[in-house]
Amino acid sequence: MNVPFTLAKGPDFEKQFITEAAKEGMVQLKGHRSVGGVRASIYNAMPLAGVEKLVAFMKDFQARNP
Repeated sequence: MNVPFTLAKGPDFEKQFITEAAKEGMVQLKGHRSVGGVRASIYNAMPLAGVEKLVAFMKDFQARNP
């Protein structure tokens, strides 16, 4: 399942999100080239720990960027 989303502060902020996520070992979060945004692919092979790591990162990113 793909979970697409955008960040309210716009494309530049999404780039920051994707860059910081990559530094934490989370890659391939860039949205589809025709749509943009962010896209988390959560398929059966994705372990629960990976999803939990993404959620923790998202909460931390939000706290640091109110």
